[in-house]
Formats: sequence, structure tokens, C-alpha cells
Amino acid sequence: MPRLFFLLIFSVFSISAHAQMSRTIYQVFEVDSVKTVNLDIADVYDIYSWAGSTILIETNVQLSHGSPEILDYLIKEGRYDVAMDTAAMPSVRIYTKMPDRKKKRVKTPDGEITELPEAKIFVPDSFTWTSDKKVMTRKPN
Repeated sequence: MPRLFFLLIFSVFSISAHAQMSRTIYQVFEVDSVKTVNLDIADVYDIYSWAGSTILIETNVQLSHGSPEILDYLIKEGRYDVAMDTAAMPSVRIYTKMPDRKKKRVKTPDGEITELPEAKIFVPDSFTWTSDKKVMTRKPN
């Protein structure tokens, strides 16, 4: 009986350890001459002011029902990447490169993978943002 209990506990821990994992991705954007930043981020995010001179995006991805290898592959393929469009300088757009991830679900023989990407956006303290967190504007000097 104790052996069966030990095997049951070990199985539960190995399943839960395999069932959910997370990685954090960091991306930095130079905004020296930028006046306005339009955010088009597909993930849940929050904005924080910091003393830096760049915009730092820290995306934490939690994956359920997958493996570390699958998560590494998704990150390597740029599934959670963010980019900056500078075509309309001094206004830029920071956007999710693959916004339709929810339509392109990842499936394995064990079932569908659940992805929970959440981002923290660190913005220079020389910027303010709107209440909907979609537009950031440089404060006047």
C-alpha cells in the first residue's frame, strides 16, 4: 500500500510539472526621437514607468499541456514577438507580429495547448499614456 501511494504522488507531481511551464521573453525598442507610440499588442499587458530611455517589453508565456521543447519552438519561431513600425516617425506603432495566435491553435496528440502570454511594458518616465493604454505620448519639456 505505501508503495502504491508513493507511485500515485510521484505521478501527480510529474504530470503537474510537465503540464505547465513558463518562459520570459525580453524585447527592447529605442525611442529617442519618438513623440507618440501607438500600441497594438494582442496579449494582456500593463504599462509601468521607469527611468530607462528605451521601451522594454517583458512577455511571460505560460504553456499548459505541452512540453519545454514545444514552448522553445514557439518562441524561436517568433510566435510572441513584438515589432516597431517607424514609417510615420516621430510616431511609431508597436505591435504583435502574430496577433491571430488564437486562430492558429497548437495541437498535440495529448490535446490542445493553452497559451497565456502576459506582458509588462516598461516606458521611459518622459511618456504618459491614455487610460485605455493604447497611446503613449512624450511629455513636453
